[in-house]
Amino acid sequence: MRKKTLSAFLGLVLGASTILGSIGANPVPVSAGTDGITDSECTTTGTAEPASDEVVPDANQYKYQKDELAAFCHFGPNTFNEIEWGEHYGDKKPNEIFTLTNDFDADTLVGTLHNAGFKKIIVTAKHHDGFCIWNSEYTDYCIKNTDYKNGKGDVLAEISAACSKYDMDMGLYLSPWDIHEPSYGYYDANGNPTTKENDVLDYNEYYNNQLKEILGNSKYGNNGHFVEVWMDGAKGSGANAQEYTFEKWFDTIQTHQGIKAGNAADCMLFGAQAYTTVRWIGNEDGVAHENTWAKSKVNVANNTIDSNGTTPYTIGYADGNKWTVPECDGRITSGWFWGTNKCTPKTVAQLANMYFDSVGHNATMLLNVPPNNKGTVDQPILNRITEFGQNVEESFRTNLAKAEGTTIVASDVRGNDAAFKPGNVVDGNDATYWTTNDGTTSGSLTIKWNTAKKFDVVSIEEAIQKGQHINSYKVEYKASDDAQWQTLKSGETVGSKRLVRTAPVSATQVKITVGTTDGKVPMLSEVGVYKASEGFQLAGAAPEGMVTTSVNDTNSFTFSTGWNPQTGSQYINGQNTWSDRADANFTYEFHGTKVYLMGTTDPGHGAADVYIDNQLVKTINTHAESRSTGAKIFVSGDLEDGDHTLKLVAKTNAAIGVEAAYVINNGGVGMIELEDSAYTMNEESSLNVKIKRVGGTKGTITAKIQPNPGSAIQDDFNTELAPVVTLNEGEAEVTVEAAETRRNTNMTGDRVFSIELTEKTPDNAIIGFNSSARITIKDADGITKEKLNTLITQSPDKVQENLYMEKGWSAYAEALEAAKAVVENEEATEATIRNAYIALENAKNALVAREKYTETDRFKFPWKPGTSATLEAEFATELNNKNDSDSDPQWPMKIADNSDASNGKFVTDMAFRDVLKYAYHADKAGTYHAVMRYRSGSSEDAKNGIKITEENGNIAENTVVVNPSKENGNVVFGTVEFDIEVVKPGDGMISITAPDTNKGPGIDYFIISPWNVTLGSFDITATAGEGGTITADGLTEGKVTVKEDESVTFTIAPKAGYEIADVKVDGTSVGKKTTYTFDHVDSTHTIEATFAFTNYTAENPFVFPWEKGVTKTLEAEHATELINSNDSDSDPDWPLTITSEDWASNGKFLNCMAYKDYAKYAYTAAVPGTYTVTGTYRAGALNKLAISEADNKIEAAQVDCPSTKEGNALTVKTFTLDIKVTTAGAGTLILTAPDTNKAPQLDKLDIVLKRTADEADLTELEAVLKTARDKLAEVNAYTPVSRGELETAVNAAQEVYDKAGVTQDEVNTAKANVEAKIAALVRKADKTALSNAINLAIVKTTQEDKYTAESRDALKKVIAVAAAVVNDENATQEMVDAQTAAVKAADANLEEIKVPVNKSGLQKRVDEAKETVKNTAAYTEESLNALRAAIKAAQDVLNKPEATQEEVNAQTDALNAAIAALVEKPVVDKTKLQTAVADANEFAASDENKEKYTEDSWKTLEEAITVAQAVLNKPEATQEEVNDALKALTDAKENLKTKEPSVEKPEKSELQETVNDAKAFVEGLENPEMYTEESLNALKEAIAMAEEVLAYETATQDDINAAMRKVRTARGNLALKKPAVATEALENAIANARELANDTATYTEESRAALNAAVDAAQKVLEDANATQETVDKQTEAVEAAIKALVKIKVPAETDKLKEAVKEAEKLVKDTEKYTEESLKALRDAIALAQEVLEDTNATQETVDKALEAVNTAKDTLVEVGSLRNVVDEAAKLTGETNKYTEDSVRALQAAIDEAKKVLGNPKATKDEVATALNAVNKAKEELKVKEADKKDEEPKKEEPKKEEPKKDPTNENINNGSTNGGTNNGTSNTGSGNNGSTNTSSGTTTVSGNNNSVKAAKTGDTTNVVGLVVLCLAAGVVMVMVKKKRAH
Repeated sequence: MRKKTLSAFLGLVLGASTILGSIGANPVPVSAGTDGITDSECTTTGTAEPASDEVVPDANQYKYQKDELAAFCHFGPNTFNEIEWGEHYGDKKPNEIFTLTNDFDADTLVGTLHNAGFKKIIVTAKHHDGFCIWNSEYTDYCIKNTDYKNGKGDVLAEISAACSKYDMDMGLYLSPWDIHEPSYGYYDANGNPTTKENDVLDYNEYYNNQLKEILGNSKYGNNGHFVEVWMDGAKGSGANAQEYTFEKWFDTIQTHQGIKAGNAADCMLFGAQAYTTVRWIGNEDGVAHENTWAKSKVNVANNTIDSNGTTPYTIGYADGNKWTVPECDGRITSGWFWGTNKCTPKTVAQLANMYFDSVGHNATMLLNVPPNNKGTVDQPILNRITEFGQNVEESFRTNLAKAEGTTIVASDVRGNDAAFKPGNVVDGNDATYWTTNDGTTSGSLTIKWNTAKKFDVVSIEEAIQKGQHINSYKVEYKASDDAQWQTLKSGETVGSKRLVRTAPVSATQVKITVGTTDGKVPMLSEVGVYKASEGFQLAGAAPEGMVTTSVNDTNSFTFSTGWNPQTGSQYINGQNTWSDRADANFTYEFHGTKVYLMGTTDPGHGAADVYIDNQLVKTINTHAESRSTGAKIFVSGDLEDGDHTLKLVAKTNAAIGVEAAYVINNGGVGMIELEDSAYTMNEESSLNVKIKRVGGTKGTITAKIQPNPGSAIQDDFNTELAPVVTLNEGEAEVTVEAAETRRNTNMTGDRVFSIELTEKTPDNAIIGFNSSARITIKDADGITKEKLNTLITQSPDKVQENLYMEKGWSAYAEALEAAKAVVENEEATEATIRNAYIALENAKNALVAREKYTETDRFKFPWKPGTSATLEAEFATELNNKNDSDSDPQWPMKIADNSDASNGKFVTDMAFRDVLKYAYHADKAGTYHAVMRYRSGSSEDAKNGIKITEENGNIAENTVVVNPSKENGNVVFGTVEFDIEVVKPGDGMISITAPDTNKGPGIDYFIISPWNVTLGSFDITATAGEGGTITADGLTEGKVTVKEDESVTFTIAPKAGYEIADVKVDGTSVGKKTTYTFDHVDSTHTIEATFAFTNYTAENPFVFPWEKGVTKTLEAEHATELINSNDSDSDPDWPLTITSEDWASNGKFLNCMAYKDYAKYAYTAAVPGTYTVTGTYRAGALNKLAISEADNKIEAAQVDCPSTKEGNALTVKTFTLDIKVTTAGAGTLILTAPDTNKAPQLDKLDIVLKRTADEADLTELEAVLKTARDKLAEVNAYTPVSRGELETAVNAAQEVYDKAGVTQDEVNTAKANVEAKIAALVRKADKTALSNAINLAIVKTTQEDKYTAESRDALKKVIAVAAAVVNDENATQEMVDAQTAAVKAADANLEEIKVPVNKSGLQKRVDEAKETVKNTAAYTEESLNALRAAIKAAQDVLNKPEATQEEVNAQTDALNAAIAALVEKPVVDKTKLQTAVADANEFAASDENKEKYTEDSWKTLEEAITVAQAVLNKPEATQEEVNDALKALTDAKENLKTKEPSVEKPEKSELQETVNDAKAFVEGLENPEMYTEESLNALKEAIAMAEEVLAYETATQDDINAAMRKVRTARGNLALKKPAVATEALENAIANARELANDTATYTEESRAALNAAVDAAQKVLEDANATQETVDKQTEAVEAAIKALVKIKVPAETDKLKEAVKEAEKLVKDTEKYTEESLKALRDAIALAQEVLEDTNATQETVDKALEAVNTAKDTLVEVGSLRNVVDEAAKLTGETNKYTEDSVRALQAAIDEAKKVLGNPKATKDEVATALNAVNKAKEELKVKEADKKDEEPKKEEPKKEEPKKDPTNENINNGSTNGGTNNGTSNTGSGNNGSTNTSSGTTTVSGNNNSVKAAKTGDTTNVVGLVVLCLAAGVVMVMVKKKRAH
């Protein structure tokens, strides 16, 4: 079912990159799609992938979501004590609370899960109680101190071993909350609670050590690996004191199990706050929200996560910034831990619901499977796991979307690229996917079957490796191809998997439509359609045990007339029956004690009376505000146990719909259920619940009320309270205490859990509709709107912004505004309120009170109009006091407290020279107005004041004098206003001091606001598309100029007939808005409005084309007005409407038009004239359409619209008619159904101006052009020259046809020219005979043992020339016939081999060669080996009795070449060394010389002489040894050192002469290129060095002598360049030889060995840098000769296919009536040659294959005339019916018959001639015109509708809009099979099948590219002619 083969691989690559699409190995068969794109149309490659989302799963997350199923294993002390919560076991020892004695059976647990399809198990290694099920070195509270395996046991290790065995992923549950551990919480050394800082024991370190202990030990995990760590977030009340160092723990986890440890992805973390990668789904029921997103919003800085928690789900966010796998944890029993009272497994149906509501909702299913106190799992639980796994596998085993005969059609395919084809969704490969082109945010896949399929599950998978962004989906189906689409289900998210489960439906088509946001494209990786197993089927709505009867059960339900059966997935068991007739009734017979009638409520439904046993019991009303199916429309009271009859009678014409009946029939025991389905409780309270019993009170019923945790967990309520409910006989209700909540002091928000009725007795008792109830616990400590509002009022507002530092204020202001919005939002959820409170509180706490302005926290001058800012004086950056005498030093300036000051403080005692400084920033220059609040007690004659300056002159200096501020003699605060001029914007430091020698006032604050500040202005450009306007105040020429920070509003209005399509601001869509406001403008913007056309209006009419060649399309749905008739003859039940379906060009069409219905279209036509109208339509029968104009400005016309039904499907076709516009100008076009007919479903009318009113008549020219184009359509019928002339004439005539104002003479001339070129057409030559002759000749060119090489070569040359003629499209028949004769003549001239083979020459050469190889001293080993191998191969041919002369000659040539290619061993040149040794010995013999030089240098010379002499004496010395000895001797001589410097001046003349001579030599070289670059450079360097010595005044004689020797030596060593050697031919020969030598199947071992030896010798020469051209050429010849000498292995040819072909061909040649004589003769010749080949025991496989090809070609080119003869015979009968058909049409038929008979009489007739004749006869038959009188008689009569034809429920949302539009198809003809022109006859009319009722015959002699093939084949000694055949369609 689930495709897991790739999930691991994809996981490895996901975190780092996206997945590249690939093409699946098992594509779905596809056929041509009519309204979309199929795989076959996806032919491009290389299209870029769509971009991945920023948030995608990593490798582990991706694998987990594809794995789907995981298991939880809760096992520990709670198992043995049968409790759920992490109870504190006090002082009990480990062996008292963990009492396992049996071996823990991990293998059965893991093996069963593995076999059931589970991929992971998460083990509770430590629960909240703190006990460890492994041997921990960090605590004694673990398994080592129990009796299990004498303290040596380790349950975690045992489960790990089993997981390693079964390759099961492992997860680790290690509870952070630890009730037992002493270090948990904060305690001092005496054990008393304390603060975090004074804590003695570090719990975080303890927990971290345990993580290392497990994750770092290879014996734990699946082969040492864990993929998930579970950190349960549960804490008991009061446990919040311990803070966790999550970051440290996470680092430990990833160090051992993440990327740091070498894994592909980090270990997944559950409950890890901002680090979470697997999130809790919000409940413990194992179910996810219907629309779940796999993304959350995390804030790493604050370590918080928001997963959109809405009780009881975490829904996730579409725009989340982190991928978090939604994990649904649920239990297979009622508890997490095993217990004797909680060991009953859920039913398969319950597990199925859990699976479909978790995996099917884009989540994973984590199922808890608890081991028991014996260390194993209860057998019933194991059985249920197995059963569950079997149901999963069975349900998803067969994907009907991959069934044979399936076509998948996409609405759009990205680039039409095979990498994104629709078939990718069924290839079983998660890596591939289907997607759309950029900008296409919605797309659909339609699965079509050739037969209906029954299913009840549809699976959709998003390609989540690219992210999750699909935000809408819809699944629809068609019961048949011509039925309407019905919605199966629609919703929002898809994600990893969306499962749609319904009642079973049968359909021929399923459509899946998905959509996403702008900028994204939908991507689907897999799609499936399935039939669920019985256990996984969607259960009916009836409780288990009730009897369910569907309305189609005729044994129980009996309906009167007027009821209409209906099917649909929305109904119970897919069945519904409805009526809209008053008094319509039905009866239902049943046995039992209570009945429920289930049906449909709807706004259009009405009332009915219900009787039971003939007694009226109730009048029901099925009217409702909205539609609902499967609803209870009637519930009876309790009845006597027995047979009963229910009768329902409709009271009005409003509809009544019924689906099923449910009956309690259990002998009067009855059914129990909870009174309500939802309850609310407070903390620390109990809940009494009423249980009711209906349908009988016989006997005693019991049931248990089982609690199930949700978001509320064990610390929130008593999970052990599970009361048993008992209702004794006669009791109808009882009240019990069902739940008990606890006080949880944590701030959790409201939480929920549920209770359900389970384990009822007796067995036949029924648990009713309300079997479970959800209970909400109101959080006593929860955050309400009132608390949030209080926090808001207690928080600083905008006015107080100046009191806080800028850092943190913006985040706080944002949080404050968000909180206010939440308070105002009446629909704000609990989670939203809580998140807003926490965010505001955190932001408020993060505010930093300002102490002073600093350079990093400056006062900001406000510049926006209407704003102000307060500068508190006490926030001075600097407060500088002067102690000068004139600065009043006794009263230093200071900040003083004052309760009247705004912030409780002010600056006082400012004196002359005291300075206040404030760091500020001004964005803009200009004048600012200031209000200063101050205190001044000065006298009137000595007023205080301030002087404002800025140290850099950025603020203009200003002095302000203030008046004394006194009231009743007391100094108070007053205000003064003045301006501040900011000269230059930017940062600065404002200074305030007292002017001159005055004192300054006490200053409280300054309020500063902009007064005359220069603001920027920005242009907003507005653009409106066609169909509407965009306006705004001040908009001029498409622009509005807005001052900075101002706002402007634009109004968007569509024109008549248009609607707003989209509004884009700065290029980004903001939706369909009628107004848009730019607030606080601070930059340029653009706004663009586009409009969509809706309908034609008088102001915006349809415009007829005024130029020819221009097509104007009138979309039918754009009608100005639709008029429906309610007359009885106008089919009022099917009103004229606009319907949406994909087949229509614009997705919409005009539907259900009947007689007297009208569609009107406002139009304007500038040019009167004739217009051709092409309509696109569908029709289920023969329909008609009438066109007219309201004031007769268009002549009325009508057109027949034949049925487009093919099988059960409606196809799309077109009709064509001409209409004449008589009057130019505006008008109203009217469409209707004429007479009492119906009109078709109309998509559009394409209208083209055919000719204007005063234009020439083009009718005859049009007919001639049609005839010419028919001729040109016969692509291969005529020679290119004659065909080209006709094309030229046609093009010229078309120009005349299209020419405006063309005259009649021009038209007639063009017509005559085309007719002349038609008459001049030259048919292509028939090349069939030539092709057959070539094919027969090719066979003989391969018979090497039969014919001489010379005669075969001659035949090959003739074949090559003939093939060129075959390829020549302009070849005449004479040329073809001549080549046919030439080939046959060369064939006849083949010379058979008669001369005996002569081997004497080869024997002689072998003998000579054997003597040659003995001379091993003269030649290289490689070349001798090549000769030896050649001798062996030649000897093999000498010993071969059947060897041919060709083989003998080839071996002789190869032997000669090998001898010629022998490579002589190189000769070592010792001449220079001998001379050097002689000179050196002579030099060394002089005692004078010896005395002259140092002992060491002289000794080096002597040693060099000795070595050189030894090399001279060594016979086998190499050239390299000789050269080395020479160099050493030369160097030793040059490097001789004199014993002491000469006192005489060194002699340089000889050196000067040597240098001059050498330089003259170099400069005089005419061709320096003749020497090697290396040797010439060495000489130049020696000359340069010598010149340096000459110039060096202190150079010694030794330096001079050495320089002179170097020059002479370099000149002597000049080396001539060797000529270039060409090796390409040898390299090619070697490459070819190596390929042939590897062909062990074709050539003998000996001949291949010889070839390999030749290659080895050649390779040695190729690698020899000194090899000459002659040597290389000889090696090339040797290799090529060895290739020619290859001897083929004689293998008997496989002849079965040839025999079979001959057998079939012999049957064909017997049918002389069916085929022409000439084509039969060619086949007989091929048969004869094939039989000759079959008799030849030495025939090669190549010869056999060519003979087979010749037979098959001759068969394929048989010219079939039987069909033509039959058609002619049938047509001849029609020519006698002159009373029925018009004379002209009969005459045309006779002419066609006459031409056909000529063809039949020609034994050499070609296929083209036969096909042309056949088409002509058929066309003439089709064009037979019935005389008018007969035509009227044959008009089909309109069938009257059947009176009791079932009608569709008009209130049903899935209305069938009548795709057939009524009527039936009377007398339509049945087309024939189309096989070789065969025909079928229907209704007396013969119709030839095929496209357009014509047969296109195969074209013979089409031999494309034969010449190239022949030339290539000749080069290899094989000739082959490929004949490309076009078969009849």
